[in-house]
Amino acid sequence: MTKKKVTKIDPEEKLSRYLNYQSNQNKRNNQVKISASLSKLHSERRSALFKRMGLIIIVSIIVLLGLGYHISPLANVNSITVTGESSLPIKEIVSTSAIKGSDKVIDCLLRQKEINHKLVNKYNEIKFINIYVEHFNHLQLEINEFKTIGYIKREKGYCKILSNGKLGSQLLPWNRVSHNKPVFIDYNHEVSLEDNLKLFNSLPNSFQSQIKLLSGNTRRKSQVIFVMKDGNVVIGDISTLKSKLKYYNEIRNKVGKNSLIDLEVGAFSRPLTANEKRIYGLT
Repeated sequence: MTKKKVTKIDPEEKLSRYLNYQSNQNKRNNQVKISASLSKLHSERRSALFKRMGLIIIVSIIVLLGLGYHISPLANVNSITVTGESSLPIKEIVSTSAIKGSDKVIDCLLRQKEINHKLVNKYNEIKFINIYVEHFNHLQLEINEFKTIGYIKREKGYCKILSNGKLGSQLLPWNRVSHNKPVFIDYNHEVSLEDNLKLFNSLPNSFQSQIKLLSGNTRRKSQVIFVMKDGNVVIGDISTLKSKLKYYNEIRNKVGKNSLIDLEVGAFSRPLTANEKRIYGLT
């Protein structure tokens, strides 16, 4: 009986070949992954570089355009328009603003606070101004005013009475007075315009709108006289008139026109005399 030939296999050798194969495969896979990662990294860097370059180019173009505009005649103030108020002298406003045709538009915008300060200091009517640019080099000065409460009669014209308690800087002729607002006449240092204004502002709007004129020609400092648009005259005391207005409509409906409605002590009425009509401008 012949013996079978036994071939000896070294297990370590077989295992070593397998391990080497696996190691080589892992190295190749890692090389592929590293190569892909490097390629992606290069792509991202190129993309970021292009973005930065594009941003730099855009900013540079904007800066160049801005510089070109600033040194060109187009950047100089070409014209000025004043809006928001018709009673103030436009030429004087422009002169006070100190804006000249040789000024740069951007400089005027940067000086808006300074220009506003000059105009507010000179004109009591002005609350603040806004400066706008139209068509590159046309400036618009928008005047924002205090509300006009009424007008006060002066020797040669009328001044606005403003909501901030000050008088307007302009002396207006009668044809430029808004007849929807009351006129204060014959006020002097003995008769306090401030106290009468405070009373007027506290009255109901429905009553305010009916007042044509407030007279300072009173017998006492505490007395107030209102000439109404319907031709009646209301007399009252500055401290009690507001509380007595509840009787006004009832009395007015009974007396009609050209009557004196006295709410100073009690609450009664009588027809106006011819002299009173002349004094209050009702003839």
